[in-house]
Amino acid sequence: MRPLNSLVLDGASEPLFFSDVHLGEECPSLTEPFLAWLDKALASSKTVFILGDLFNAWIGDDLLEQDRLFPETVLAARAVCQKLKAFTEAEGAAYFMAGNRDFLIGPNFFNRSGLRPIAQECLLQFAGRRWLLCHGDHLCIDDRPHQDLRSRLLSPEWQAEFLATSLVSRAAFATTLREKSQAAKAMKAEEIMDVNRDECLRRVRHHECIGLIHGHTHRPGSYPMAEGLMRWVIPDWHTRPNKETQADPGAADCTGGFLRLTDAGPEIIRVS
Repeated sequence: MRPLNSLVLDGASEPLFFSDVHLGEECPSLTEPFLAWLDKALASSKTVFILGDLFNAWIGDDLLEQDRLFPETVLAARAVCQKLKAFTEAEGAAYFMAGNRDFLIGPNFFNRSGLRPIAQECLLQFAGRRWLLCHGDHLCIDDRPHQDLRSRLLSPEWQAEFLATSLVSRAAFATTLREKSQAAKAMKAEEIMDVNRDECLRRVRHHECIGLIHGHTHRPGSYPMAEGLMRWVIPDWHTRPNKETQADPGAADCTGGFLRLTDAGPEIIRVS
């Protein structure tokens, strides 16, 4: 299925955007509360956008056909697919943009979920205004190691070679890559891992948009750019220890959020 480069929505749709949920093995206590929120979101909206990193790692759609490797990811993925499929079959519209963790989501996942893929930079015409949508990691141009790795992992040749290996090998690769990423992140300055503001402005001007909506950075909020343009960052999802239940090491509070686009503009809504 070819990713869409642009979309037009009427003003009555008020789409919801979420990203950076990172469902999977590293945060199993996040799955249940996120799925409960997803039920409410799908019941209250006609259109949803997932702007990347729904999963903490995705090593191929054949992951869905087994239960041994990444079981928490598989459990969450099957539930998400079931809910989104019911939503799209009831005339809802759901769109997915790959992030830097789940760029190997492919045709089988799209068929099972009813999601439609959108391009890494997608133009959204809504209520007479044009917005630029992206995951956001390609805007972090000051982080050269990340950009070099990104170019390699998004190469069709690399992906074909990787998907031809066994699931066990892919799982081991993903685990090792994640460990290296965590170690490298601890050594980087915070500003390097954020988007480059000049690059954001350049992309918005290039596409003649009034603003940018993205995820990835885990820095939710609204950020003014030049010429009255705005950049909006979607909240990420995570858990934090619940001090009242410290006797249970697995107990945690879930916090996250989403962005709703209205006639008046974007609105960030927190969930906890």
